[in-house]
Amino acid sequence: MTVFTASSPIQTKDLAALRAEIRYLGEVLGKVITQVEGREVLERVELLRTLAKGARAGDVTAGVKLGTAVAALTGAEAVHQAMAFTLYFELINLAEENFRVALLRRRRATGGAPMRESIEAAIVALKARGVSANKLQCLLDQLHIELVFTAHPTESKRRTLLTKLRRLAEILRTRHHPELLTEAADPARIEREIASLWLTDRSRVDRPAVTDEAQTGLWYFDTTLFDTLPQLQRELQRALRKHYPEVKAPPRWLTFGSWIGGDRDGNPHVTSAVTAEVLRLHRGLALEKLRSRARDLSRIITVSDRRDRISPEVRRFVKENKHFSSHLEQLGQRFPHEPYRLALHVLREKLARSSQELTASSLSTEIGEEPSLLRAANVREMYDVIGASLRAGRGGILADGELLTAIHQLETFGLHTARLDLRQHSGAHESAVAEVLGRSDYAGLDEAAKRVALAAAIATARPLALMAIVEFSTATRHVLEPLRLAALTARKFGPEALGIYIISMTTEVSDVLEVQLLMRLAGAMLPIAPLFETLGDLVAAPRILSELVGQAEYGTLLEKYLRHQHVMLGYSDSNKDCGYLAANWALYRAQDEIMAVAARHGVRITLFHGRGGSIARGGGPAAKAILAQPVGLRDGGIRVTEQGEVLSTRYHDSDLAHRILEQMTYGVLLGSEAASRAAEVPAGWIEAMEQMSAASVEAYQAVVHRDPQFLQFWQQATPIDQIGNLKFGSRPTYRKATQSVADLRAIPWVFSWMQSRFNFPGWYGLGTALEAYLAGGPKAKALLRAMHAEWPFFQTLIDNAQLTMRKADMGIAGLYATLVEDVAVRERVLGLLFSEFAKTERTILAITGRKQLLGGEPVLLKSVQLRNPYIDPLNYLQVELLRRLRRGGLDKAVEESCRTAIELTINGISGGLKNTG
Repeated sequence: MTVFTASSPIQTKDLAALRAEIRYLGEVLGKVITQVEGREVLERVELLRTLAKGARAGDVTAGVKLGTAVAALTGAEAVHQAMAFTLYFELINLAEENFRVALLRRRRATGGAPMRESIEAAIVALKARGVSANKLQCLLDQLHIELVFTAHPTESKRRTLLTKLRRLAEILRTRHHPELLTEAADPARIEREIASLWLTDRSRVDRPAVTDEAQTGLWYFDTTLFDTLPQLQRELQRALRKHYPEVKAPPRWLTFGSWIGGDRDGNPHVTSAVTAEVLRLHRGLALEKLRSRARDLSRIITVSDRRDRISPEVRRFVKENKHFSSHLEQLGQRFPHEPYRLALHVLREKLARSSQELTASSLSTEIGEEPSLLRAANVREMYDVIGASLRAGRGGILADGELLTAIHQLETFGLHTARLDLRQHSGAHESAVAEVLGRSDYAGLDEAAKRVALAAAIATARPLALMAIVEFSTATRHVLEPLRLAALTARKFGPEALGIYIISMTTEVSDVLEVQLLMRLAGAMLPIAPLFETLGDLVAAPRILSELVGQAEYGTLLEKYLRHQHVMLGYSDSNKDCGYLAANWALYRAQDEIMAVAARHGVRITLFHGRGGSIARGGGPAAKAILAQPVGLRDGGIRVTEQGEVLSTRYHDSDLAHRILEQMTYGVLLGSEAASRAAEVPAGWIEAMEQMSAASVEAYQAVVHRDPQFLQFWQQATPIDQIGNLKFGSRPTYRKATQSVADLRAIPWVFSWMQSRFNFPGWYGLGTALEAYLAGGPKAKALLRAMHAEWPFFQTLIDNAQLTMRKADMGIAGLYATLVEDVAVRERVLGLLFSEFAKTERTILAITGRKQLLGGEPVLLKSVQLRNPYIDPLNYLQVELLRRLRRGGLDKAVEESCRTAIELTINGISGGLKNTG
């Protein structure tokens, strides 16, 4: 949900306007339901809503009546009710987003002091800290933020719906600006748009293909990001001119990557042909956007050589490249005195030729040996020639504005939009290496023996011919072929089209050396990033990194990348492995120790944070999360995954995308500077965290990993079985067929607990840990209060848990528990959960000194409370429909309507909570 904190006060009249907009949309929705489905459907919606509000107000009989009313619904009626509440939340979210956009625009327009968590606010804060111009220039020169889009089965909205909701949001914005009133703001059109949303399928007919997911990811670039990024560059330049005029902004500091089409970990649908197609989609969009920009520039820079001097370099470019255009002569006759227009026309034709070249490319690993006709450097050279010519004459003002925007877009997105990463599980590499080496005993070797065998193989490895790769097993080809494709892509389109190679479940140095060997055999070279995910791997990460950089074979590769090493940290699987508190502490310690190891070995580190949307998977406010531990920003670089529903909440709107990106930049700029002077954390605080982490791990693992009845409880008390059937993403729910917690992906694990309102991964074990430490008496309590007040890491840990627990609801969770068939299991496990929840709430309040969770965030607290009565009917519907499906005996049509309604409730609960997985 939209977060409005105490530090960003909102006027009463603004909140009144938001409430009025929500009422208006609710009325229009009611009108549409009546027109499309009939008055009876709306009356039933109102009945469920009224009963839910009564139950929330403490009327026990209202809750009973709500359950009875839901149980009486037919499958078709359940679909209507689920659709009504789901669409209501989509409209509420639109209203809140428009409200936030209006506030952002108003605050930007007022001038004066820089807006909170903006780029200028960061520059002002650095100046207040006494940062010199030289030091700031150093910080900026090493600054690099890369956001990596990933496809995970949590994005519940189809691209069709994203487009429709975006259009409706734009229409609604004109309602409050009479000067903009047009046909678009006609109330009848708003009704038609909502009716269209009502009648549009929420579910997909089939699971999306990987290329579908890639096109959805690219939709955000096409819709918002290509135009948003240059604004941030201009804001940085303006802030520097105002506060540090001698400091220059770097040309490329905020970029994007993607895993969609390159992530093979557990996804059999990501083949080399798919990866090649996704690379082509990336390049195709970039070429099309650059062509469009060149066309716009040709209509703006229409300077005549009779009005201003034109450099000979511009004319030379046209002459040397005239063979790219069959229309150049005709255009020259129409515009004989406008050489800039002719030059930009030639550039457009070169870009078009590159698009045709892509169309002709094969989808196999034989993407083409010949280099592309065009590289980003060629386009930049042309823009520089035009800019220099304009500045040398009287048209210098034209060298800024649109031309500068085009340069910023080119610097950020190149000819590839986003760098495509490759990822594979370490187990797949081990099996491939065993076959390549012809050693069936390889997997059984100890670590020392593996390192010896790999060192010898790396020293003599040469690229394999294609026919040699074809001779290997399917599993080994699945590992080698993407690397061969990477080698060919680098030659064809340049290495900038590709990102890094990530090794899932890295547990030893040999895991990295295996990939180095496989790259040698495929003729590829990419930066290799070990991914540390479990508690044990996070603890071992500093030791593994230290030993890795000391390996002679790997040292050679490291030197090629100027001793720059990527290290990825997994927030999702670590939480699933050891729980909220222990995972956060393990991640904190790993970052601290990894950076210390890197400093000792003279290695520059970029930490890659595998965060998700929910708190349990590392989500939360971007700047706050970064500033909670700035040590990882010592070298100025950071990579962060943007997953699932995060994309649609952050990047579907230009204003909102701009805001999240400036907040990220704010955090990284201040964090980078803070990392250079980070103070030692008091030993007492470290000791307290170690004690609490140990207690938390024991409490969490005793339930999740050692209590077999807990797994039974989870499978029956949550909709995990239905989540596994959803067609949200191309990737399977489980890595293996065993369907254990260990093999379950962390995303559906969190998703299932979120839907059932337990929110278990975001708090379990925390209460036990805090209570054990608070047993130490007043001194222990005073210490924890000091940690919360003075330590950003601990403050963020506790405050994020508060938000997770506020979105949870133990009353609704108890309703889901009625789905557990064994009464003894139900009562025992539910008792454990209720006890831990109460313990966690009690101990958090003891530390914060508040009377209720989120007591320090009254607006956010009110927002959660207002949403709950509208989420409750969806939870009641979901429980009833799960019960019907699991009981069985339904005819095919009724079963299908139940499944449709359940998917709608999953969408609606996600929209109401603004969280999926």
